[in-house]
Amino acid sequence: MNFNYSSYSICETACKLFLSKGYEKVTMSDIAMACHLPEVELYTHFGNQHDIILFLYQRLNQEWKYEIESIKESALANRFEIAMLKKIDLIEPYINLLSDMMGLLLNSQKLGVHAARTSHIRALGLQCMNLVLQQSSDHKKLTKRIDHLPALLFMMHWSVLFLFVQSKDRSKAMATLKLLTAALKKANQLAALFPLMPLLNEAGSWAETMLGEEKQGIETLDRDILNILFNHRKLNGSDEACLNQHCEICVSLHAEKIHYFTQQHKAIHFILPAFPAKSPNQQKVLGPLPDLGEEIALNTLEDLCREIKSIYPPGAYVTICSDGRIFSELVGVNDDQISQYVAGIKLLIQHLKLQSIDIVNLEDLLNGNSFQELRNQVLTKYAESLDELHLKLKSSDEFKNLFNGIHRFIVEDRKVMQPEKSMSLIKTESKEIALKVIQHSNAWTRFLSNVFPDAFRLSIHPYHAHSEKTGIRLTKATDNWLTPWHGVIVLKENEYILMKKQEAELLGANLMMRNQQPSYYTLMNQS
Repeated sequence: MNFNYSSYSICETACKLFLSKGYEKVTMSDIAMACHLPEVELYTHFGNQHDIILFLYQRLNQEWKYEIESIKESALANRFEIAMLKKIDLIEPYINLLSDMMGLLLNSQKLGVHAARTSHIRALGLQCMNLVLQQSSDHKKLTKRIDHLPALLFMMHWSVLFLFVQSKDRSKAMATLKLLTAALKKANQLAALFPLMPLLNEAGSWAETMLGEEKQGIETLDRDILNILFNHRKLNGSDEACLNQHCEICVSLHAEKIHYFTQQHKAIHFILPAFPAKSPNQQKVLGPLPDLGEEIALNTLEDLCREIKSIYPPGAYVTICSDGRIFSELVGVNDDQISQYVAGIKLLIQHLKLQSIDIVNLEDLLNGNSFQELRNQVLTKYAESLDELHLKLKSSDEFKNLFNGIHRFIVEDRKVMQPEKSMSLIKTESKEIALKVIQHSNAWTRFLSNVFPDAFRLSIHPYHAHSEKTGIRLTKATDNWLTPWHGVIVLKENEYILMKKQEAELLGANLMMRNQQPSYYTLMNQS
């Protein structure tokens, strides 16, 4: 099982070696030595040098996608230009390496831009172009005039990048980009563009054929795997229709992510930012250590992987990316409590003999002299501004729903932890804290996308059925937002339910101990 904790750092070290010695002359033994790793451990991350370059491609495109999501311009031409500038900035640190590898980029059956193994990278690139296009103010008008526009935009993007890589001259790439941007602006002037329309449509069709992205049906296996995943999905209350019947939109949004693994016959890798630490609110939880709630949640994840393995032999595995370090100063827990909690999760994984689950923390993924230094590394590079989030709160219903759920939890906790403050003051202060929690969460997500660029990202929050994010239900609960680190398990005669500790005690539930630690409640006389 490949939990590639340090794939990012291995990739960076390998790229330096490829540049200094030449790609063809670097061996896996050289890379292992440079990384101070046993060669056998290196092979648990990458099968060969090609895999490392493919990881780099995917990581750069994933980061590009997040950059595109922050573009504020509305006109397509301006959005395309800004997106290309961001892509040029991303690949510039690797320009000498990519230039030396130009022959492989063009011709290699394994690394070339049209190779089978780069199909998932092309798919992600097309997703990025769709983001540039669909969020533009003029996309409806342009897509009516020009067929296959996302593919055409992606080929235009390639033309700029190949010139940049081949020449290593940013000014030449910029000049070409200016010409393409001017052409897109002309596309809004129907009268001027009309004689070129057939030519552009032919070019768009050719681009789609070159990309190998002609419309195809979703593979039955991919659909079956998604159906298993969706059976564990956590949705907003308004999405009942998609809860029991997984529509084509639900499936199509995520099929490509699953197909990346199934086409290579690889285990599906899920990452789940979760399991930060127990809430400091003693009206919600039993104490600072994992209990039966976490045990049930971990078994749920293991069962999900086991179900997938029953129809897909390579199976699946989940890397839990504990986010406690990122939030500690905002939610009132310290680093020692986080370390204790994560150590407790690791012991549970070992005790339960779970084969498909592991957990990593911030210090497993970055190097630094203190936890604060590690936090700062992530937030400085990946965090959005609070002003951007304030604007999103006004414009996005999905974002507002996420904010309201987090705000409610923070108000509940601070009401108990700061009883001297008025409720109105707590609510006001909690709004800014809730935005910062989202800011830190988004930064953590972006960072993880660089560390695990191929992984399928899960969330513990409920999302709309047609969101790009997939919420996962870890336990049955009285509240769709409740998690094991914000509640306690109550066992009834025929079921269990997660609720707040205070609610369990009001029902008269009895506290049960395991291994000399409080673990759960029972309410055996209730139906």
